[in-house]
Amino acid sequence: MLKVTDITSLKQVYDYQLRLSAPYFFPVNFESWKESFEKDIDGAGRLLFKELHGKAAYDGDTLVGFIQYGNTAFGFDDCGEISTDVSYPIIRSLYFDEGREDAGKLLLQEALYEFKAAKNVYAFFHYFGMSCFARHGKLFEQYTWIKELLHQYGFVIEHENVYYSADVQSNHLSEVKIIAHDLTSGNQQTFDFCLNQKHIGGCEVHYPETQGTAFLRWIYVNDEVQNQGVGSRCMTALKKWLYDQGMNRLDTDTALDNYRAQHYYEKNDFTRKGITRSYFIECRIA
Repeated sequence: MLKVTDITSLKQVYDYQLRLSAPYFFPVNFESWKESFEKDIDGAGRLLFKELHGKAAYDGDTLVGFIQYGNTAFGFDDCGEISTDVSYPIIRSLYFDEGREDAGKLLLQEALYEFKAAKNVYAFFHYFGMSCFARHGKLFEQYTWIKELLHQYGFVIEHENVYYSADVQSNHLSEVKIIAHDLTSGNQQTFDFCLNQKHIGGCEVHYPETQGTAFLRWIYVNDEVQNQGVGSRCMTALKKWLYDQGMNRLDTDTALDNYRAQHYYEKNDFTRKGITRSYFIECRIA
């Protein structure tokens, strides 16, 4: 008999998520996953959610799905700056077995009831994903049955990204110099790129809990050196630096309509892993 209850065993949910497949579901131990699931922070050490709820769907004693949702501790103002005056109601995770739409519906209804007074509700909001998975919060394309359920309830696609991954090897050589800044409390690190003693760009990298893996959050080169191959030289320098720190994999993502960035990553030996999506709904169905 199908039933939905509060999550009473985080280990069960952890084991369930371990069976899921997405390029950003890095292998992580239970304690690191639990910290990210319950009390997650962003790269600057800010608590992501002011409150979180979790529900689990059981068929008898078998876990067939779970959902996590809550209101964020901050958001982004009209200028794109982080503000504690802004908060989003977010369905952070919603996963259920293929063919168990009945479980998915019950789980989704729990969150929508909680957010019944909200004007907008978001699902799989990128920035508020789990830190142990590099805070990549979007839904991977293979979960078509979850996407279809969201559409059924009135959610539409907010944003689509292409996910990339590259091997980091020892044979990367570049004359670009890297200046690494201190690691933040949220396991992020910014870098400056310099060439001929001039600053030419920068990037930011997040280190999930998985050994040997890094996630590139953004990278840029100055306008005056664009279209001169400098961007590729900076990427080469970054890979070499990461390799020297014990990394062997560098992941990143970019908008589906950002063809220039996609060309850049593919030219620099990143492999396209698939599309991820975030969702939102304006007029919810009760």
